[in-house]
Amino acid sequence: MSRPASRAFTRAYAAHWLPNGARAWLERVENAAFTRALIDTMKTIPSLAGREESTAARIASRAAELYDEESSSRAEAPTDAEATHVKTAARALATYETLRPFLGNDEATLELMRTRAGAEKTAVTMNGGLVHGALMLSRNRAQTLAGMVANVTNDLAPGAWTRTDDDDGASFATTTCAYHTFFEKRDVTFLTTTTCCSLDVEVWFGKVDEPTARVELAESKANGDARCCIRVRASSA
Repeated sequence: MSRPASRAFTRAYAAHWLPNGARAWLERVENAAFTRALIDTMKTIPSLAGREESTAARIASRAAELYDEESSSRAEAPTDAEATHVKTAARALATYETLRPFLGNDEATLELMRTRAGAEKTAVTMNGGLVHGALMLSRNRAQTLAGMVANVTNDLAPGAWTRTDDDDGASFATTTCAYHTFFEKRDVTFLTTTTCCSLDVEVWFGKVDEPTARVELAESKANGDARCCIRVRASSA
C-alpha cells in the first residue's frame, strides 16, 4: 500500500547545497570544457573548420549579451544558483543562433548541442558508473537514488521541487524552470530539450539497469507538459 508523504524539497541552508565559491569555480571549469569540446567538434565540420576559434568567441560574446539582457529586464538580480542556469540557457541560445546556419537544420544543431553539453557516450558512461557503484554499496537503492535526484533537482531550482515518497521510491515535481522561462520569452522553447532535466536525467541515470533501479523523466515542460516530474523506482533486491 502506497504511503505518500508530500513535502516541498528545500535545504536548511539559504540558497543552494553548493557553496557559491565552488559554484563559480565549477561554472568556469564547465564552460571551458564545453568550449573546448565544441571547438574540437567544429574542426570536423567542413563548413566550420578553420573558423572554430572565432565562432566560439562569437558564441561566448552573444551568450554574455543575452545574459546581460535577461538580468537587466528583471526587477531583482537572479540568485547565484539561478544565474548559473540563466547563463547556461543564454549559452545554449547563442550556440543555436550561431551554428544553425552552418549545420543547415535543427536536428543536427540540437544533437550537437546535447552532445557537447554532456550527453556524449563518455560522460553518460562515467556518471552512470558512479551511480551504479553507489547502488552496489547501498542497502536501500531507492533511497540512494532519491538522494541523488534530490541533489540534481535542488541544483536546477532550489526549493521549487515537491518530493513525494512511497513504497517504491520517490517522485520530484516542479512547475518552475529557469530554462523554459528563458526560452519561452524568446520563442525557442524547443531548446529546453538540450538543457536542464532533459539532459541531466540521461547523463546521470541513463545507464542505471532497469532490473536494479530506474530513474525516469516522466513529465517535462520541454515536451509540452505542465510540469517536470522525475520518478525514482528501485527493486528491493
